[in-house]
Amino acid sequence: MIVIHNRKTKQALFLFVCIVLCNILNGQNPVVTIPGTHISLVLPKGFRISGNFKGIEKSKDIHVKVIDPYNTNYFKYAQTFTRLSLENGGSEVQEYKKINISGYQAKYAALQNNGGGKSLYLVFGDSTFSVMMIANCPANHDSDAAQLKSALLSTSYSKSLKADPFAGTFFNIGDTNSNYRFAKCKNDFYIFSTKGVIKDEYSGESIVSVLPFTSEYTVGDETIARAILSSYEQYGITDAKTKKESEIQIGDLSALEDEVNAKIDNKKAMVYRLTIVNGKKAILVLGIATSDFEKNMDAFRSLAKTLTFK
Repeated sequence: MIVIHNRKTKQALFLFVCIVLCNILNGQNPVVTIPGTHISLVLPKGFRISGNFKGIEKSKDIHVKVIDPYNTNYFKYAQTFTRLSLENGGSEVQEYKKINISGYQAKYAALQNNGGGKSLYLVFGDSTFSVMMIANCPANHDSDAAQLKSALLSTSYSKSLKADPFAGTFFNIGDTNSNYRFAKCKNDFYIFSTKGVIKDEYSGESIVSVLPFTSEYTVGDETIARAILSSYEQYGITDAKTKKESEIQIGDLSALEDEVNAKIDNKKAMVYRLTIVNGKKAILVLGIATSDFEKNMDAFRSLAKTLTFK
């Protein structure tokens, strides 16, 4: 039995219990912190924290994804996040407004795509960081869309919160002893740059990207091929020709390791590629060397071999 003697502690504990009981009695949804981020939000009824990405989900088609950090300067990015730029993307902009999130300038947008589904965006930050949150649901799911909007607008951000970038993922990677360390997420890619330096772009630099992805069924060759093609398009990789291919062992799993001669902006590049599958989950590692090719290939291999599934 724990006995509390401090009066202030007793008062604080009593207040906390009252708040919790009040929320329960009034049927209020809980506030949750998204693992691996500085984000907290009200969790809508029927939703859960995702085990496949940073965010929350009700199903594979109804979810909120959090990209934190998105880049290093909200004000710079916000200049391109306009109603016109969203309309030029081919979607109908149903709502677009400037708001405030935890004291930071923010923009919110609701889009309807050609298939009738909805995408909701929230971006915010300051001159040192930006966050993007993306919510999606299928057509004719108005109640789900309303829940997603409420969740986004309930967002709070804490700079002081220590965020493990891999807390919301299904994998771990050991970059402590690597020259390439985690810098940021870009779309679904985890970017590892030299010494973990964060930049908006890494044009002309050697970097490593890790793309975790899932499939409804066991991940097959076709799914992996699409992921590789998407990665090549992401980085403008052309004239890719496999130089060396081998099967290696990482823990209890087999992985396919490739070295690829390629070009980026018509300049010579070498690509290290590793794919590893664990049932419905898979990881693609893409190391892009623009100089010091052999040295970087060794660094890419060493980093990739620290991968583990949780």
